[in-house]
Amino acid sequence: MGFSFDNEAFRTLKAEIAVAGGNIQPIKVRPLPGHDGEYEIVFGHRRHRACFELGLPVLAVLSDLHDSEMWLQMERENRARADLSPYEQGMHYQHALDAGLFPSNRKLAEAIGVDLGQVGKVLALARLHDDIVAAFKSPADIQVNWSKTLTDAADIDPAGTRARGRSI
Repeated sequence: MGFSFDNEAFRTLKAEIAVAGGNIQPIKVRPLPGHDGEYEIVFGHRRHRACFELGLPVLAVLSDLHDSEMWLQMERENRARADLSPYEQGMHYQHALDAGLFPSNRKLAEAIGVDLGQVGKVLALARLHDDIVAAFKSPADIQVNWSKTLTDAADIDPAGTRARGRSI
C-alpha cells in the first residue's frame, strides 16, 4: 500500500511529533520472518517516517504476528485514518487476497466486519486498468460511488475506455 508523505496531513503529523519530541502513540512492529534482528512495520508507517525525518527515536510495540494477524491489525489501523481513499482501501484488500490471506472477498469482509458489497466496490476500483486510473489527477480522487459506472464502462468497451483514459 502506498503511503503519502507529501501532503498536509503528514506535515501536520510530523509537526506534532516534533513538538512532542517523538511519537506518543507507538507504532507496531513484528520480527521479519527469516531475518534475525530485523523488523517489519505492522502499522505506523507515517509516524515512523516522521520520526526518521526528524532524527527522533521511534516508540514501538513489538508483537510476534502471523501474516493474517498482521494484515488484520494493519487494516484496523488504516480504516481509522480519515485520509485513506476508497482506491487505497481497495488496493489494500486486493493485496491481502493476492497474498492468500483470505480465500474470498466474503471471508475478507467477515474478518474485518465490513459489508461484502462495500468490499466489492473498493476492490473494483483497485482492479481498474492503469489507463483509467491515470485519467484522474490522483487515484485518491476516485470515489466509491463511481465503482459501478467505471467498471461497467470498462466491461462494455475495454479498449475504448482505456484509450479515453489515456487521452485525458
